[in-house]
Amino acid sequence: MYGLKTPAAEVVQALLIVMRRGSLRAAEEITGHKYETISVWLKRAAAHAAAITQVLASDLRLSQVEIDEFWSFVQKKRGQLASLMRENAGDASCRIGTVASWLPAPPAR
Repeated sequence: MYGLKTPAAEVVQALLIVMRRGSLRAAEEITGHKYETISVWLKRAAAHAAAITQVLASDLRLSQVEIDEFWSFVQKKRGQLASLMRENAGDASCRIGTVASWLPAPPAR
């Protein structure tokens, strides 16, 4: 989704809210971006998904079942990646806390 003025992370966050809540209005309230803007992002994301599906069908000659399996695989891996990132983020904060606790105490005055 090239050429957006909004950072990709904000766009993704808004689209995830739409996906999870099923509501553009909820995404508007949570993110502060306009309903119409989020709708445009959603349409652009759908166009990309449609383009990928078209390539899978025409260039790679996959059947509809194989395409559905591909998107199921992508969804599964995305969930695993998110879980792994949450786990690693927790480890990083624990490591930072451990390192910080080894700093020498400042001299008493």
